Amino acid sequence: MSNLLSTILKTIDAVQSKNKKSRKVETADPSVFDELRKQVKDLDQDYQGHNMQKGRKPKPIFDLLKKIIDGTRKANKKDPNVATADKSVFDEILSKVQKAPQRQASSGLKKIVEDYNLDIGRLPQETIVQIQDQYQSELQALNQKYAEGIHKMIKQAR
Repeated sequence: MSNLLSTILKTIDAVQSKNKKSRKVETADPSVFDELRKQVKDLDQDYQGHNMQKGRKPKPIFDLLKKIIDGTRKANKKDPNVATADKSVFDEILSKVQKAPQRQASSGLKKIVEDYNLDIGRLPQETIVQIQDQYQSELQALNQKYAEGIHKMIKQAR
C-alpha cells in the first residue's frame, strides 16, 4: 500500500477517534468509517492490479480519493438506516487529502527559492500565494503529462 493511502487510513482512524471523543459533534456511525476504509483499500487493490488504467489516462490518486470521500458522504446522507455523519467528519479527511499536493508544491517552491538564493522576504504574502498556486497548477499538469507518458510505455511493454 502506498504511503499516501496508509496515511489516509490513519487519518480516517484519527478522525473517528476524535469524533468519538467530541462533545460538540454527534458521533458518526462506525459503518461510515468502515466504508471509507474499505473503499480506500479497494482503491489500492485496483491501482496495484492496474484495473483503473485500462484504456484510460491515469488519474491522480488525490482526485480518486476525493471522489471516494464525496461518494461516501452522499451515500451516508441517502441511507435511511444510518444516521448522517456530521459534515466535519468528511471535511477533516478531505482536508488531509487536499493538503498533500499543497505541501508538495510548497516544498518544491521552497527548494527553488533556496537553490537560486532568492530573497522573497519583500514580496507580499498574497503574491507568494499566487506564485505557489501557479506552481502547483503547472506541477500537476507536468506530472499528468509524465504519468500519461509512463502509462503509454507500460502499455507498449505488455
